[in-house]
Amino acid sequence: MQIFTKTSKGDVSSHALVTSLEEVYEGALSYLNDVVERTGRPGFRVATGDFHKSRITVVLHPIGPSALAILLEELARLGTDVVLYLDTATALLPRIEIGSVILATGAIKGDGVSKAYAPLEVPAIPSHELFHHVQQSLEIHDVKTFTGIVWSVDTFYLNGGFMENYIKTYSRIAAAMDMGTATLFTVSMVRKLHAASVLVVESSVPKGVERGALYSEEETYESLHKKVFDTIDRLIKPLLEALALHMEHVKVSRPATVVEPA
Repeated sequence: MQIFTKTSKGDVSSHALVTSLEEVYEGALSYLNDVVERTGRPGFRVATGDFHKSRITVVLHPIGPSALAILLEELARLGTDVVLYLDTATALLPRIEIGSVILATGAIKGDGVSKAYAPLEVPAIPSHELFHHVQQSLEIHDVKTFTGIVWSVDTFYLNGGFMENYIKTYSRIAAAMDMGTATLFTVSMVRKLHAASVLVVESSVPKGVERGALYSEEETYESLHKKVFDTIDRLIKPLLEALALHMEHVKVSRPATVVEPA
């Protein structure tokens, strides 16, 4: 049994949707049938169920790259080899509105975890195959996306003075900043997993909308909360379909070996 997720062989699928957002986890569970759920150490929840004809795992992890790395390690040990990440991000470009969807083409390693797994020179990039399936599924569901690089950092709240110069530099390269994508891509590369990252913009540096504002109880942010979570609700089914499509593709392209009798 794994230490943090409290899962064992057979508890997880080869394909998983991973998030730090309870809303995503609960929303995804509503699409699954015959769900078996495991509650791990605080913040970790793992559920596996049927989506159409595919067995899909949905995982909730505590916020931050360290918790995500722990989760990826434990999933890899149990046989998961495809991980689709759905979480939130902060826009760095003025043209990217709150509620926009970003499909990450790569990540800048501004966090400590990814740098502990591989040198800075090693690129943090998604699985081309999984990226294609996600992009195709979102297009079918008429979900507009921005594709681009994200800058991943360890902190949720930004220290304006310290981060200001970094933000000026990386906003010329990256569309948004988040906490998990660089870790996702780097750990997945090391552990031979296929990974992709989809992010919903919930804050914006150019527009002065601070990270976490959507959880504020002030009436000013009610529309912000609705816009972000309406987008998340629209994404869950297409992303589950992308995982199911990828699973079918793998079955077709890599058929099981038939052992002939002697």
